[in-house]
Amino acid sequence: MKNWKRYAIPGGVVSITLILWLMTAGINDAGHRTVIQTPGGSLSVKFEPGIYFTNFGKTWEYNDFLTFDHDRTDSEDRGTILDQKGIGVRYQDGGIGTVYGKARFALPNDELTMLALHKAFRSNKGVANKLIKPVTEEAMNLTAGLMRSEEAYATKRAIFTELAKSQIGKGKFVTRIETTTVTDQVTGKTVETEVPMIVEVGGVRQHVESDLSKFGVTLETLQLNDPGFESATKTQIADKRRINMDIITAKANAEKAKQETITAEEQGMANVMTAKYEKEVEKQRAVTDAERVKEVAAIKATQKVEVAIQAKLEAVQFKLRAKEIKQANILEGEGLAEKKRLIYQADGALQQKLDTYKYVNDRYAIAISKQKWVPEVQMGSTSGTGSSANDLISLLMTKTAKDLSLDMSVKNK
Repeated sequence: MKNWKRYAIPGGVVSITLILWLMTAGINDAGHRTVIQTPGGSLSVKFEPGIYFTNFGKTWEYNDFLTFDHDRTDSEDRGTILDQKGIGVRYQDGGIGTVYGKARFALPNDELTMLALHKAFRSNKGVANKLIKPVTEEAMNLTAGLMRSEEAYATKRAIFTELAKSQIGKGKFVTRIETTTVTDQVTGKTVETEVPMIVEVGGVRQHVESDLSKFGVTLETLQLNDPGFESATKTQIADKRRINMDIITAKANAEKAKQETITAEEQGMANVMTAKYEKEVEKQRAVTDAERVKEVAAIKATQKVEVAIQAKLEAVQFKLRAKEIKQANILEGEGLAEKKRLIYQADGALQQKLDTYKYVNDRYAIAISKQKWVPEVQMGSTSGTGSSANDLISLLMTKTAKDLSLDMSVKNK
């Protein structure tokens, strides 16, 4: 019993201390940061996920990112702090419209700037409603004021997001008022109007310091959807578009008629020129044909002259050649005669005489052989019959030798 009392009091003190210690602890979740204020008034920020101790002080929890949802539907994101149906804007020409989209902002990551933000706004909703929303809505209206509703509807829709994002993140544009002349496409009249223009230095747009940058809040993303316009603005835009289309159509028709007139005139001139040039072509063709006939005749005459000259040259050459042939034949005949004379002087034309002698005797022999020198029927004596043929042959041979002056005897030198 005494031992129990001995340990009961220290154990109770430890338990109470542990309970009190646990009561001063907290957990910072991922995606959040916690501002801690001690009883003494000092402030600190827990950025990392995990346990922190308040030492019986106060805490404020902030999201790392705050979302301003101003699209056409209700937000399903639990982290969305601002949720409304669009941002109303007024354009340069007085037209009213609505801008739909989403914007996501990041809170500062350094303790000093986060504490300054906390002192100024005290909560997520304070930051969202007193800082983010006013800055975003003002930037949307200032962007709308830089263009007419018709431009926002058609030609400048693509740059609206760029201009709005630049003014939210970097601050409002520095602007100046300029007087410009605008031509009304419906009436055709020109009017002077004053419009705000962005001041640029060296091609860089100038900004006023952003309220977001003072507290380290940065614009992460900006998405703008299909903008809305009031019915009067839509009707005005539709009427202007219809009128513009009518004007464009009328101008196009007038231009078409004008072009058709020009085309007809040009076609007529083209036809005239075509006929003229066709005649000119016929004339030139006739001239060309005549010149060609003339040139052909001249060429033929020239050819005839050249042929005659060539024939004359050939006749001269032939005459010269005939003279040469004649002279050659004479020389050749003289040579042959001289050759034969020399041969004749050398052997008395012995070979020719022998050939002739042989030829004549051969012919005599053939002729005599065909005769019947022996009678088939003989009456009386037969003496002298065979010698008659021999005598005739000898006589003929002697005659031939005499005619040829051929000496058949062998002479001794």
